[in-house]
Amino acid sequence: MYSLEFNVILMLLIGYLFGSIPVGFLYCKAHGVNIFETGSGNPGSTNVGRILGKNHGRAVFVLDILKTLIPILIAHLVIIKLNVARNGVGFSSVLVKNFSLNLQVLHKNSLRDPFVIFVTGLGAILGHNFPFTTKFRGGKGITCTVAVVAYFNVIFAVILFLTHKMIGKITGYVSLASIIALLLMFLSSLVMSIFKIYPFNFDYAYAVLPGIFCMMLLGIIRHKENILRLEHGTENRI
Repeated sequence: MYSLEFNVILMLLIGYLFGSIPVGFLYCKAHGVNIFETGSGNPGSTNVGRILGKNHGRAVFVLDILKTLIPILIAHLVIIKLNVARNGVGFSSVLVKNFSLNLQVLHKNSLRDPFVIFVTGLGAILGHNFPFTTKFRGGKGITCTVAVVAYFNVIFAVILFLTHKMIGKITGYVSLASIIALLLMFLSSLVMSIFKIYPFNFDYAYAVLPGIFCMMLLGIIRHKENILRLEHGTENRI
């Protein structure tokens, strides 16, 4: 049986490899555009939407979500497989049973180590932000962060997403909306865990809180240039 440390390193690597798929760059290249030399130079869905149009931005948004969720699903399958091996139950029956349930019930019943799942998501975010495929020129990881949160709790992710959109419309700045949404993601998770209204399963609340903090910190650091432009009033508006 593999150790927790081995599983963490393995799934972090798998997440990173999937995250390193330069979706925005490849999508724009297929449309004759070098996204690194256009607009803000960011390969994320926001810049793609500005350059090619909103529908193209939405397409990249969906693809970024998929490249984050696929390695997480792989990690989930690995954990189910390990649980089956421990309990001596047929894998196919457990797989069908688990994936026929909603995500909250799925996590309660089958995830004995959600920390590994979260690490996989963090790996995907790191791959998106620092992909080896484009010499470590990547995005800011906001879409990937939403995908990781959605895997654990869809409602919480939708609330954060709508909050992001609302702040963006009010202020006119996507970057400011992202920074505020990241802060709210961690602070609301912390407060709700203290008062036991945590949006995730309480069995592993404290296993995912450090991961949420890391996602917040990484996202804010990736916005350091935007923060400087906001201070000088030169940031791009929606």
